[in-house]
Amino acid sequence: MSNYDAFLEEKFKIDDLLNRGYTMIGARGTLDGDILEFENKGKTSDKETVLLKNPGSRKYFTTLYIKQRKRLIE
Repeated sequence: MSNYDAFLEEKFKIDDLLNRGYTMIGARGTLDGDILEFENKGKTSDKETVLLKNPGSRKYFTTLYIKQRKRLIE
């Protein structure tokens, strides 16, 4: 799999969770990559995690996370 295909796969996972109503609640760095944490506060509180290994995906997540935090502050 090419580097770009890996990026698209991880980006799709992030976008899918956000489109299903999940909110980004944090990230943890590990030696294997970054573990993203999402939470959906619908009928039941549901949590999901995604492991990002691609640097482009990490940048994408960081950008979205900053935008989300900015919206919460405003």
